[in-house]
Amino acid sequence: MKKVALFLLCFMPLLSGCWDQMPLRNLNLVDIAGVDVNDETGDIEIHYVITHLTKAGQGSGEPMSMDKKLKGKSVVDAIGHAQFSNQAPFIGISTGVYVFSEQFASHNPISELEFLIHAPYTSISTPVIIFEGNLSSFLEKEPEKDKQFTKEFFDFVKLLDQNSIISTTSMMQFIEATNTDLALPVIKQGETGVELNGALLFRQGKNTSVKLTNEEVQMMALLRGRDKGRQRYTGYLSGKEEKTTNQPNQNEYGFSVKKGKANIVVSSGSKKNPTITVHVQLKINAFKLTKKFSDLKSDVVNQMEKELSRQLEKQAAGTIKTMQEANCDVLGIGNKLKAYHPKVWEKLNWDKDYQTISIQPDFDVQILNADSE
Repeated sequence: MKKVALFLLCFMPLLSGCWDQMPLRNLNLVDIAGVDVNDETGDIEIHYVITHLTKAGQGSGEPMSMDKKLKGKSVVDAIGHAQFSNQAPFIGISTGVYVFSEQFASHNPISELEFLIHAPYTSISTPVIIFEGNLSSFLEKEPEKDKQFTKEFFDFVKLLDQNSIISTTSMMQFIEATNTDLALPVIKQGETGVELNGALLFRQGKNTSVKLTNEEVQMMALLRGRDKGRQRYTGYLSGKEEKTTNQPNQNEYGFSVKKGKANIVVSSGSKKNPTITVHVQLKINAFKLTKKFSDLKSDVVNQMEKELSRQLEKQAAGTIKTMQEANCDVLGIGNKLKAYHPKVWEKLNWDKDYQTISIQPDFDVQILNADSE
């Protein structure tokens, strides 16, 4: 037995060799794949932010990020021509995020990208986001300026989903969304780095050109019942935002969600179109209220819960209106009607009726950390 073990120990280094693989120093591992459209020529420009291993030795090396640009009449054409250049090969199995420019997102992107489902060495479970601004300039300059750019960019996109700010959509989900409505995160370059700047609505794979604001993105999470308690909601009960620093606004509020739940109720009467109510139950921890916490009595707490519920209902109604004007059922109301109310669904032409159907938000807020008596 000892002889067999000794033989295996001696033989294992031969088994673990990479004699049929390319040297690490020759691999271009794609971290970020950006897709843009050239305004002058209309050509597709693909930007690969790659990790190139310098000083690569036996299973080691120092990573260095850089941008590689490919051009072509289409995405497939650009990728195809790349194999004949001295930049190839590109390995996409490690791609962490796909970034579309607003121009590309408006040019029927699904038809350009559906081939990726069958393409080898491609990560299709990777999230898709939209970049507002000059994507080419951003990806050409930022990786060279900041050695931590790739990691920080990955972390930012990941936290959008983990902190329940907005659910990310994978490339696979995006390509297959020809019968689904989606909201893709929109980011831009801020003063201190990238930041969220709303979400772009897609209806059955088509860009609606309608964008939700950051506040509407937050409300969408509440209406979906997907907040995990990591967001901070702030606002003014009166709706009048006073920005003077000397006199703080007494109507300002701030809270985080301890537990949230949303469900859809359908009321069908004699009318053709039913009435939809989105019930949202929120148990919150408030960190800013219109009253001092020491002054909160049970009747005051109840009144504040009602006021906050009305304020959130007003904001939710505005968000729902934006979605209906875009004819984008990103809340998935149609799917729930089809699944749980088939008789109602059969009477509807959802593509047309969704924009005019009555969808009312109903909030029930409970403040947990008010020491009422």
